[in-house]
Amino acid sequence: MSLIGVSMLEMRQIIEQACLPDRCEVSCPDGATLTIRLGQGQSLEEGVTLSGVSLQSLNSCRDLVNLVGQLHTLRDSHPAALRAIA
Repeated sequence: MSLIGVSMLEMRQIIEQACLPDRCEVSCPDGATLTIRLGQGQSLEEGVTLSGVSLQSLNSCRDLVNLVGQLHTLRDSHPAALRAIA
């Protein structure tokens, strides 16, 4: 993990809380990349999925803020789309 001293649980919580009041689920199935689902309100049905977000690319709080901004932009411009960020 790039953010020194931040556990995966803390990273998940930071991202999910930054997306409130919308529902957000963050997973890291391989320990190296994140998969993030962001819905509209409490539903994930009309949301977007961002996969392949490298943990190595998240070096600061600013990187997390930019990631959340990308999620909102993606959801607002392409509802129900599947996207990957390398």
